[in-house]
Amino acid sequence: MTDLRHQWDERIRDWPTIRKIAGDLGLTGSGHHFFCPGCQPLRTGNPELAIGDGHFECFRCGARGDVVGLVKLARKCDLENAIAWLEKETG
Repeated sequence: MTDLRHQWDERIRDWPTIRKIAGDLGLTGSGHHFFCPGCQPLRTGNPELAIGDGHFECFRCGARGDVVGLVKLARKCDLENAIAWLEKETG
């Protein structure tokens, strides 16, 4: 599964695709900053989760990772389900 995860990480690097995935996950915010699904579920204050270059980092709770990890965080799912969701959403 690690190879498959790496393939998805390489495949999803461009901003329009990442923006679509963030929207499909229900993330909201401004520009490259979104409310963290882990520590800001009520979407109050400033959006603390930054997404860029195929990676994310929350400056509030410290969550960080790749796009697959973002799907896992937002959907509260395991690796297999995160990849299945990405396949469904991006084709």
